[in-house]
Amino acid sequence: MSDHPATSRTVEVDADVYDVLERTAASQGTDINGALRYLTEAPTPRTVSNDED
Repeated sequence: MSDHPATSRTVEVDADVYDVLERTAASQGTDINGALRYLTEAPTPRTVSNDED
């Protein structure tokens, strides 16, 4: 595992996206950055294709 210095990025989002981040932050007891981290790290449901019958 290599150590990389932390980087900072600014991302512009639509007002609706910001609203979701604000509500997620409030429900998780964190700030916008924590909400964004929570949403990007949350597991996604596995989709089932027709091939797996």
